[in-house]
Amino acid sequence: MSELTPVREAVQTLASRSPSPDFGELKRRATRRGRRRVITVAAAAVVIAGSVPAITSLDGDRRAVQPAVPNIPKADTGTNGWIALDDDDGIYLVRPGQELRPLLRAGSDEVSELCPAWSPDGTRMLFTRFSFTSESPSYSAELVIVPVSESGSAGAPTAIALDGYGVPDPTKGWYPGRCATWAPDGRWVAFAGRGEVWVADTQTSVIRRLPGLEPSELAWRPGTDELAIAGDNGSDPEGRSLSTPVTMYSVSTGEIRQLGSVEAGAITWSPDGSTLAYTGGEDDPGELWLVDADGAKARLLVADMGRANHGIGPEWSPRGDRIAYQRVVGGRGESHEVVLVNVADGTQTVLAPPSVDRGRKWYPRSVSWSPDGTTLLYDAWYELDSQVGDAGSGMIVVPVDQPSRAALLTEGWSAAYLSNQSWGRQPP
Repeated sequence: MSELTPVREAVQTLASRSPSPDFGELKRRATRRGRRRVITVAAAAVVIAGSVPAITSLDGDRRAVQPAVPNIPKADTGTNGWIALDDDDGIYLVRPGQELRPLLRAGSDEVSELCPAWSPDGTRMLFTRFSFTSESPSYSAELVIVPVSESGSAGAPTAIALDGYGVPDPTKGWYPGRCATWAPDGRWVAFAGRGEVWVADTQTSVIRRLPGLEPSELAWRPGTDELAIAGDNGSDPEGRSLSTPVTMYSVSTGEIRQLGSVEAGAITWSPDGSTLAYTGGEDDPGELWLVDADGAKARLLVADMGRANHGIGPEWSPRGDRIAYQRVVGGRGESHEVVLVNVADGTQTVLAPPSVDRGRKWYPRSVSWSPDGTTLLYDAWYELDSQVGDAGSGMIVVPVDQPSRAALLTEGWSAAYLSNQSWGRQPP
């Protein structure tokens, strides 16, 4: 694998700066900014043990109500498929208990392939490809869709050109706000550009661009063609992700509307599409709210989520019964743990950093759910020889109901951009 990513080489060439940007930090910041970088509060999170949390009374639609349980669908009983990871020289696949294997090689040091995401049926993979030509100080960008067999073999790829999309460039303070994400119908995909949201039709290659938006979060509402857009990743001079009114966009009608009075920096839908969970931006209290899909009946689920420097913020389980988020543990900014919130009553279960592979303690940078809702995938790090600042990295899998059985997936790996669609559903 190359020591310098094409993005690093290109920015060095284009910017002609010395010293060059820290591209380890690019990966770390991409994880944070791509998925809720920091939730700032004054005190550590509290664990609500067996009782219904306090409910804040607000005006209008934000009324004092008990947290409602969504209509929880049956858990998917299908076999979990391949986990897709990106690296400097291409896209790789791995399954628990199996060796890491390449799906596609970039084929050139002047190409970067980022953000792999599985289609809802697990038969196709989407990723973004950036190409740089040494003769010309410019990039090209495209979405690539690849059919993938059950055995992990790649079919013929289809590319959609992203003219004018731009590239990640830390010297100019811009990172992709979000990896591309598939709509429930497996046809449309959405992703954040610089100052606008792009929505692409994978069948026709037609692209719609929604200007005036630089969101920290995009989330398709399950069972619909509606895209929820939240957060602002571009206007704050300190680089914080801020709250914005949640915008809803319909692919079929083209309608753009606000979701009631909801303002958020991070969002996640219940699996049945009936309820949105959300938190504020980095300058807002670390509270977790639920609201109906029409923007009514907002209710507080967690009053204090604690502080996080990395992570996914709230992420609804595919089973619908729990929401996962991350927070700092032990007062150390880089050390995080995962918290599972029971949607029915707000009780919380803490998953302490698991000990994996010769007893090393692993701390998550970012996590995502397996398709059946039983397991979390951690992009994680561990301390070497108990020395702070000397760390290794890798991917681990953590069964949420038996976290002591956490297992190493692959070591020496840190996903540049970990999508919540990185764990695919294996076709029956």
